[in-house]
Amino acid sequence: MKKILALFVLAVAITAASAYEETYWPRSYFIGAGMGIMATTGDLNERAITLKDTSGNKMKAYPPDISLMGSPEVQLGVNIREFTLAVVFQYWKAEQELVKISNEESYRYWRLGFEFTYNFFWPDFFQIGLGGGFSYTSLKTDNSTFNGEEFHDTEFMGSALALIANVQYFFNNNIALVPALKFYRNWYKNIYTDDSENRDLDPYLWQSFISASVALQFQF
Repeated sequence: MKKILALFVLAVAITAASAYEETYWPRSYFIGAGMGIMATTGDLNERAITLKDTSGNKMKAYPPDISLMGSPEVQLGVNIREFTLAVVFQYWKAEQELVKISNEESYRYWRLGFEFTYNFFWPDFFQIGLGGGFSYTSLKTDNSTFNGEEFHDTEFMGSALALIANVQYFFNNNIALVPALKFYRNWYKNIYTDDSENRDLDPYLWQSFISASVALQFQF
């Protein structure tokens, strides 16, 4: 209850401050969509994971051996003077060979993130943004865990911190082209299969993602 009250007081204070300083803190909102290429390397590319099912029997999870993948992205956010706050969603689905075995299976990757950037040269038509972010991510692969008799689907779940650099080029007051580079340092801390259900990973699996993308934004 105290946390809810504190958040309410903070929200009221921010709203009051924004209303009071409307002249000095202009706001605009935007939606955007883009496409990029993402390179990834780390624990998921190097080894199979040993875990136990709910009966205590050992089984093996084989992650997809991904090095490059597409990175479609949608964005929703707000610009407050030279600051940008955004919610970003990425999704990709493809097929890839599994680590340590030659089976090729379908995988599905998605990421939901919250990003913050500071835009140098605001309010010019050309701005350079630097910032960071936090995201939740999931990697689910078909037929990738072997329990000694048959294969089942596997899902790795975790979080990431990001470093972000971008350029905003405004064609007019409403439309901008935004090339971006993003570096994610991801830690996968949970794994789910039908046999094991949700299990903690110990140690965590660490994975690095580097994304280069171009998005088109509509500002209003």
